[in-house]
Amino acid sequence: MSARGAQRGTGAERRWRIGARELPRIRFGSGQVHEDNPAVTYYLIVLPTLVLVFLGMVMGFSAQTVTNIARGNNPYLEYVKPAIIIVVAVIVAMAASRVPRNWWYVAAIPMFAVSVVFQALVLSPLGMAQGGNANWVRLPGGFTAQPSELLKLALIILLAQLLERHQGRLGDLRTMAKCAAVPMLIALGAVMLGRDMGTAMVVFAAAVGALFIAGLPKKWFAVLGALAGAAAVWLVMSNPTRIRRILAVLPGTAGERDLSAPEQIDHSLWALGSGGLTGLGVGASREKWNYLQAAHTDFILAIIGEELGLGGTLLVLVCVGALVTGMMRVCRNAQDPFVAVAAGGTATWIGAQTVINVLSVTGMGPVIGVPLPLVSYGGSSFLFTALAVGVVASFARAGAGMSMVGRPDEASAGRDPRVAPKKRSAR
Repeated sequence: MSARGAQRGTGAERRWRIGARELPRIRFGSGQVHEDNPAVTYYLIVLPTLVLVFLGMVMGFSAQTVTNIARGNNPYLEYVKPAIIIVVAVIVAMAASRVPRNWWYVAAIPMFAVSVVFQALVLSPLGMAQGGNANWVRLPGGFTAQPSELLKLALIILLAQLLERHQGRLGDLRTMAKCAAVPMLIALGAVMLGRDMGTAMVVFAAAVGALFIAGLPKKWFAVLGALAGAAAVWLVMSNPTRIRRILAVLPGTAGERDLSAPEQIDHSLWALGSGGLTGLGVGASREKWNYLQAAHTDFILAIIGEELGLGGTLLVLVCVGALVTGMMRVCRNAQDPFVAVAAGGTATWIGAQTVINVLSVTGMGPVIGVPLPLVSYGGSSFLFTALAVGVVASFARAGAGMSMVGRPDEASAGRDPRVAPKKRSAR
C-alpha cells in the first residue's frame, strides 16, 4: 500500500502505514492509541535541541579551556569563534524551520551534487587530514569544514525525493537500483575518499532508515545487510588501526590493560566513574587536563559525566531520545512520502550517530570517531546537524499549521493546532 493511499482513521483507531511499515507508538495506561498532537510534536523537536545546544556550549567551553590556557591563549577569546558558529547554526536552523516542503524537494538534486563535489575536495590541495582521516577542507578566513556532514543531509533529501517520485515502483529492483542504490554508492564512495569509516557508517544507517520508511521489500534489507557486513570486514581487515580497535573490545582478545600507560578509553571510563551521581561540578574535570584526547569533540560525553554526573549524562540521552521521538512522530503522521522519508532518515542519522558515540565513550564498542550530535564541539557537524533538525522542524510546523515562508494556507495559518477551527455558518 502506497503512502498516498494510506488510510486514516479517527480518534483511538487512527493508524498510518508508510509503504508496508507501521511505525510503533509508545502507549501508556490502558494501551489506548491517541492521535499525536502536532504542537507537541513540534516542541519535541525544538526544546530538546535547545537543551542539547546549551549543554554543548557550556561543556565545550569547559572541556577546551585547559588546552587553550596550556597554549598561552585566552580561553574566552578562543571560544568566540565556536560561539559564533553555534549562534549562526541556530539562526540557520530557525530559518530552515520556516522553509516550505517544496523548497527542499526542488533543492534535493542540486544540494546532493554540490555536496559530492565539496566532498571530493578532500583529495585536492585544500584537503586536510585529522585523526587519520583526510575528511576536511580548508576554507578562506582560517576556517575548516567537513563536507561529509552536508552530504548526510543531502543524501537523505535526495532519497526522499526520488522515492516519492517512484512511489508506485518500490518493489522494482531495477528502478530502486537507479534511484536508491546509485546515490548511496556515490555518497559512501565520496566519504571513503577520506578513509572516514565512522562517518560512512552513519551515512549508510541514515540511508537504510530512509529506505525502510519508504517501504522497500524487507528481503532486500537482508541482502543489503550482508553486503554491508562484508564491506565492513574488508575495510577493517585492510587497516591495522581498525583491527586493533575491534580486538580491544571483543571478549577474549582485549588482553590486560596496562594502567601505567592508559589509553584513551581508560581515561574516558575514569572520567565517567569519578563523576558519580552528581558530578564534580562544571569546570572541575580532571581528565580534560590533557589526559583524555578529543575531550571537547568525540569524548565530550565523558566530560559531561565527570562534571555533571550520571544525571547530566542521562539528561543528554533523554534529550536525544525525545528529539528522535519527535522526528518519528513527524514521519508517522505525514501524509506526504517525501516528508516521511526525510524525517525518518534524519531521525535514523541522529539516533545511529548517538549510539555509535556512546558505545565508543563507554568502551562497549570500538573507538570510531564520530561526534555526539548537537553537543560535541565541531563547526561542520553542529551546523549541518542543526540544519537537518530545522528541515524536520519545518515539516512539523507545517503539520501544526504554523506560519511558513511564502503565502500561508488560509485554512490553518495562525491557528493554534490544539483548538479545533470554528465552524462557519451556512449562508
